[in-house]
Amino acid sequence: MRTSNHAKALFSLAKEQNKIDKLHYEFESFKDEIENQSTWIVMMDSPMVPLSEKVKKIDELAYDVLFLSFLKTLAEKSQMSNLPEIYAQWTKLVRSYLKIAHVNVISAHKLTKDMEMKVLKAVQPTFPNHEVSLHLHVDKTLIGGLLIIYQGQALDRTIARELEELYQMI
Repeated sequence: MRTSNHAKALFSLAKEQNKIDKLHYEFESFKDEIENQSTWIVMMDSPMVPLSEKVKKIDELAYDVLFLSFLKTLAEKSQMSNLPEIYAQWTKLVRSYLKIAHVNVISAHKLTKDMEMKVLKAVQPTFPNHEVSLHLHVDKTLIGGLLIIYQGQALDRTIARELEELYQMI
């Protein structure tokens, strides 16, 4: 619950200040940087480190003032370890606002550009007024077909699923 409130608060302020694109880029960049530095997050959530030292470390970062204030709030509330969940909520809000549908497409083999365009053409009518962004993944355990996932909902058209449906019909 808290993570979604933090994401909503940041989104609201970013929208109000017309900084959604900038903060989205900075948030993504920051998330990528700290994924390899788990000690930084532990330090920011540690009650043993004074808040003034945490604020000093955050001020050393080269980000927008709004994003730095957001990080300071997380440090003050010892919520820095929730950053991955907050980022996921933030990303959903930004994608919805920018009208971008990020669709995961999983296949047994790398799709050709022609197949990618066919999938995009087939999926696009499902998302009117949205730009569809396909994220292609290869899963060698699939026999064939496609698994299309959008926000946790899946359209399973893999050969394994088709065979399972056929088996159930018999």
